[in-house]
Amino acid sequence: MGQTGRYTSSNAAPPSRYPSRDRSVRNARKRAKRRVYTFVAFILFFGLAILFAYKPASAATKTLLQSFRVADEQQSAPAAEPPVQNVVQFQPAEDALVMPGAAEFALRDPNALSIVSWQGAKNCGESFDITLKGVSETEPIQFSANNCTVFPQNGTGADTYTITVTGAGAYSATAMSSGTSDLCRDTRTGVAGRADQAPLSISGWGGGSDYYDRFRIQISGGSTNGTISFEADGCSVTPATGTVDTVFEVTVTRVGAYELTAMMDGNSNYNSAYSARLSGCSSKSNQSPIHIEGWVSDAKSGESFTARIYGGSTNEALTLATIGCTVSQLSSDEYQITIDAVGPYAVTATRSGNYGYNSVSASVSGVAEKTRSHTLSVSGWAESKNCNDSFPISIRGGASGAAISFAASGCIVTPATGTTDTDYTVTVTSAGGYSLSAVMSETDNFEAEETRTYHGQSGKGTQNAIKIQNWIESAPAGSAFEITVDGGSGTGATTLTTDNGCAARLKSGETSVYIITVYPLAGSDYSISVGKAGDATYEAASPVTFSGRTSGAVQTSLAVNGWNESVYSGDSFEISLSGGSGSGALEFELSGCKINPQSGSIGDTYTVTVTALEGEPYSLIVTRQSDGNYTAASIQQNGTARLFEKSAVNTMLEPVKVGTYSWVYICGGIVLLFGVVLLIMQISNTPRRHRRRR
Repeated sequence: MGQTGRYTSSNAAPPSRYPSRDRSVRNARKRAKRRVYTFVAFILFFGLAILFAYKPASAATKTLLQSFRVADEQQSAPAAEPPVQNVVQFQPAEDALVMPGAAEFALRDPNALSIVSWQGAKNCGESFDITLKGVSETEPIQFSANNCTVFPQNGTGADTYTITVTGAGAYSATAMSSGTSDLCRDTRTGVAGRADQAPLSISGWGGGSDYYDRFRIQISGGSTNGTISFEADGCSVTPATGTVDTVFEVTVTRVGAYELTAMMDGNSNYNSAYSARLSGCSSKSNQSPIHIEGWVSDAKSGESFTARIYGGSTNEALTLATIGCTVSQLSSDEYQITIDAVGPYAVTATRSGNYGYNSVSASVSGVAEKTRSHTLSVSGWAESKNCNDSFPISIRGGASGAAISFAASGCIVTPATGTTDTDYTVTVTSAGGYSLSAVMSETDNFEAEETRTYHGQSGKGTQNAIKIQNWIESAPAGSAFEITVDGGSGTGATTLTTDNGCAARLKSGETSVYIITVYPLAGSDYSISVGKAGDATYEAASPVTFSGRTSGAVQTSLAVNGWNESVYSGDSFEISLSGGSGSGALEFELSGCKINPQSGSIGDTYTVTVTALEGEPYSLIVTRQSDGNYTAASIQQNGTARLFEKSAVNTMLEPVKVGTYSWVYICGGIVLLFGVVLLIMQISNTPRRHRRRR
């Protein structure tokens, strides 16, 4: 252990002998470092300022600057004046205007002539009494009136007078004494309304108790003798309008309650007049009876008869309920009744009711006796047909639903079995004679039944029309095509004859396909005639002729030899032509080039010179015209002028262009680099000096 206060290698550095001087040195070093850091920061800020001064501002920066500008403008703008508030000003009550039209009420002189008990609101035809005052009882009085009457017209001041309104509207009366001053007369006015007419009454009501009942009524009453109309519910009135002299007819239009109100038109002095609302109640009506005519009550089992069933009043469908028989409708009111079995049979016809009618029914019946033999017949038989002809037949009589088969010779029936409801077709299968009979099988209620044998005589049939498929009416000269012969009937041989314009042969391995070769000359006619021989069943078919005319032959394909699809503008190359047929002239159609010579023949050599600009297309169309035997033929050749190549030397020697902003960026980068170098040097030099002093 060392002694306290003694220096050893393991202890810290010994204290300085001059502490104040060391402190001054450290402070000087700190101040020098701060100056260096300040200078470097200024250099860095100056470089960044140069870069940002010439670099376009970003969207966020622009927005920030604009917000600063707006804030400045708002602070610098003068304060806005406060909004002017609406102030409600009231004028003194003394200045209020007097309502226009107001008039002062002047009291009449008590000594003047006055009408007492006047009534100014009466209806036309009404009356009221008046008296007078302000005049002596013996003073003679006269009246003048407008739209009213005064009774008596003349009197004295002591009399009572009756005023009667004679019309709607304004009315007035003036009382006058013998004097001439205004005090000796008095006028009173009023306005009269229209008077009520005498009430209307309806006579004859109550005659409808069922739906669609009709009864007559007549209207009386009223004061104007105006037009009469009606408000009806559940009924209708004919005619719709009239007068008190008109007789009206009421028709009940529904089941249940119905109502009617009559109205007479008013005039200038009277209101419209109404009758009391009359009502009634109707029930459903009975339909007209259903009739069944032509009924047979003793028909035999399996027999049929026709009955006529009609009647009723509604539009509902007529329904039939049957017992022991079958009903089929023939027309709107005719029905076929077929007895199905031995014993009772009946038909009940019902027509349903509706909202206005009850249902109605009618029934008929009978008893069928034991079945006897029934007549069975063939309808539609033809006794003279040719082989392969067909005709329809139907079976009549017998029992409905019983199976029917046939015994046939020289013909067939389709279908082979069926019933009396089946439609059959007979087809004659051979020439000569044919026959047919129908047999109905036995059923529970009917014995088996057979028709008589029906005979017919058939001749040879007519063959179907002969057809040729794929015939060409304008084949190229010298060409060949295939046809197919179709149609005809039977086993007879097919014959085919040609003229000098073509030749025909049967295609190998085929029985009805022929190869037709036409003459090698355009405009030549050619034709063939096809027929088919008859056999034991069919007559020979009539020959059918097909004709045509040759068209120009197709030339062999043209060819252009030596064509170049990509040459420079102004260059030339040679071509030659081959192919084609006939003697037609050559024609050239040029685009973007020229040819020399401009005419010639197949096998010649031609020089093509490209005139199109670089990158533009050029083409040549060669056509050999038609002649008497060949059609025209053409060929087209296309190309594109080549582009001239550019030298790469010009591109290499182009000067490098440097913009104004590039020089600014270069200067800013140099300044930043200089600042960074100074900072590195300062950091690297400071530790060395410190270690050297230690």
